[in-house]
Amino acid sequence: MATSANRLDRYPVDEHGNLEHYPSSVHTWQGRVVDNGQLWSAGNEPFAAELTFVDGRRGRSAAVFEWRDAAGRVYPMFMTDLLDVLHHKVVERGVVRGVWQVRKRGQNYGLALAPGELPA
Repeated sequence: MATSANRLDRYPVDEHGNLEHYPSSVHTWQGRVVDNGQLWSAGNEPFAAELTFVDGRRGRSAAVFEWRDAAGRVYPMFMTDLLDVLHHKVVERGVVRGVWQVRKRGQNYGLALAPGELPA
């Protein structure tokens, strides 16, 4: 498994493929590596997607903003990463297009613009 540009090579998912903001240990899903009951992605390569804003809420330790892709998968986003989206992308009626990658902050995971989407 290759390490991605942000040094995170996998992230926790639930049985539907949704990104988990905080890893749990109760899910099983065929096709995913099970680590003490936790499901993990197969990698963390940047991917292009159109996302729709779904909700904002308080997570265990931070505010979380949720986005949904065309396949129905949900991705939490940290507030700082939402600010990057608002500064560098056009969000029209809650929809934004970009290249995305999962990142980790502390024990939490969230979606962010991929490094190539942000100015140097």
